[in-house]
Parts: sequence; structure tokens; C-alpha cells
Amino acid sequence: MKNKAMLGNFLLILTALIWGCAFVAQSVGMEYVEPITFNGIRCMIGGIVLIIVNMAFDSVKRKNGTYKKPEKEEKRELVKGGIICGIIIFFASTIQQIGISQTTVGKAGFISVLYILIVPFFGLLMKQKLPKMIWICCALAIAGLYLLCMNESLFISNGDLVVLISAVAYAIHILAI
Repeated sequence: MKNKAMLGNFLLILTALIWGCAFVAQSVGMEYVEPITFNGIRCMIGGIVLIIVNMAFDSVKRKNGTYKKPEKEEKRELVKGGIICGIIIFFASTIQQIGISQTTVGKAGFISVLYILIVPFFGLLMKQKLPKMIWICCALAIAGLYLLCMNESLFISNGDLVVLISAVAYAIHILAI
């Protein structure tokens, strides 16, 4: 049990490290290509990897005898949902990529993570009640955003706003899933 917990902690740290380094890679990539080109190539590579992984999982399930061919209606719903989620994530990541080219990597990373706060606010619009701890965390994150983005003239840059719009799009993507 202790080994599983250690492995879980290691994987969480590794995920955070990869996620954080991705912003630096995106920023460096912007020195060579435009945001939409960069994001299009990134989405194409991601799609190819997902196709390969899906085929591998299906192969393993066939060998185990656990593969179940989806019904026609189920397949239609999966394709429809995949297209909708794919369009949303493409726009979210493209908007974010444009924003990264107009602000610092650190600010882009922090602002992007605000999608975690935006999802509960959308929940409020859908008349869901939120625990007090959520409100405390939201207030702390907003204070952090203020300290990170505001300078002596109390100015949020255009790039910061673009990345914030992408965070809203990522929140919509989560709700669509």
C-alpha cells in the first residue's frame, strides 16, 4: 500500500513537472512558428498518439476477451461527443497559445490553471451549492492572480486576458466532457 502511495505521489509530481515545462516549450516553439501552426501540429501529433494508444488498448482487450464492439447508437454518441470536445479543446489551446506569445510563461501557467476556479462558478450558474472551502480556495487563487498580473499601474496585459479567455474555454471543455 505504501509503495502505491509513493508511486501515486511520484506520478503527480511528474505530471506537474511535465505540465509546467510544457509552457516553456510552447513559448520557445513560438520563436519558430505562429501560434495556430504550432497548435495545429501539436493537435495532429496528439491525435495520432491517441489513435495508436486506442488501437493498443483494443488489441489487449481482444486478447483478454473483454473487447465489446460499441452499438451503432453508442458509436454515434461517442463520435459526436468527441467532435464537440475536440473543437472546444482546439479553440482553448489555440487561444492559450496566442496568449502565451503575449505574456510571460509564469503568468500564462498561473492564469491557465484558473479554469479550476471557473468550473465551480459555472456550477453556481447551474444552481449548485459550493462548500465554504471552495470559496476560500477561489479567493486565494484570485489574490494570487492579482499579485502576479498587476504591476504598479494596476494593468492586466492583453496577453493575460487572452490566456484568461482560454481558461474559460478549458472550463467549458471540462463541463462538455
